Amino acid sequence: MKRLFVTALAAVLIFSVQTASAWGGWAHNFITYTAEHHLEPEVKAKVEKYLGSSMVKHCRWMDQIRKPIRGKNHPQHEYHMPYKPTLAWHMITVDKDLKISNERAYNNDGDLLPNLKVCIENLKNHRNLTDSAIVVNLKCVIHMIEDMHCPCHVYYTEFPDCFRKPGKKYRWDCFPIKYEGEKATYHKIWDGLSIQVLYPEFNKDYELFRNKLDNLSAKKRAKICEGTIDEWVEQTARDCRVIYEWAEPHDELDRKFLLKHRKLTLQQYHRASCRLAYVLNECLK
Repeated sequence: MKRLFVTALAAVLIFSVQTASAWGGWAHNFITYTAEHHLEPEVKAKVEKYLGSSMVKHCRWMDQIRKPIRGKNHPQHEYHMPYKPTLAWHMITVDKDLKISNERAYNNDGDLLPNLKVCIENLKNHRNLTDSAIVVNLKCVIHMIEDMHCPCHVYYTEFPDCFRKPGKKYRWDCFPIKYEGEKATYHKIWDGLSIQVLYPEFNKDYELFRNKLDNLSAKKRAKICEGTIDEWVEQTARDCRVIYEWAEPHDELDRKFLLKHRKLTLQQYHRASCRLAYVLNECLK
């Protein structure tokens, strides 16, 4: 059923250009830009052939067509996904042992991970798919691999309510803080600011950022790509849980906070970009 859906979804393709959310639109672009530079030449050519351009222009598609979760008067009301369950394909739900759980999963199917696996299998079978089906699966794989590495895209069922800390009454999306004096949420700090604010002097120049940050050796990149997707998800869940020990609701945070914890941000950036390139190289070679 899922395979049929992802293939059929091509019929409603790409028509919305708005601001993304997961990892922040700019961060999605930057991670994709980095990954693109590590595609094998023949794979990069295939990707550009199917998408009609650099894949950076398409990495936010899953955010741009999400079913609206706000009122009809909200600026993003026009966002819509013709198949409601895809709304949850941005998140991972894990139990106390950091294994995928359906306990609070939006669709009772593990949300992001199993659906990412379906899309990857579809891409491996791309020679038997229509071009439009390849496009949809490709866009989903790009976005989901990036989302699965975002520090705040893991739901922990050991908490009373997902991102809420034990004993606290705040949900992940209601974890209010102040950033540089302005009202925000903790989710926004990790989702939309964590990479960009580390080097404000680069002014959103992807190539300058990549020259600064894309500095791993081929051996280290290969090491990052070892293991299975399930193991990558467990690693993200294990390493990112600590962010809920670094702040409390209503804390006042600033750039110093993100600089202090830059190691996690950069670690997840490297993992996301390396693994995205690796998966596409394996699927489309």
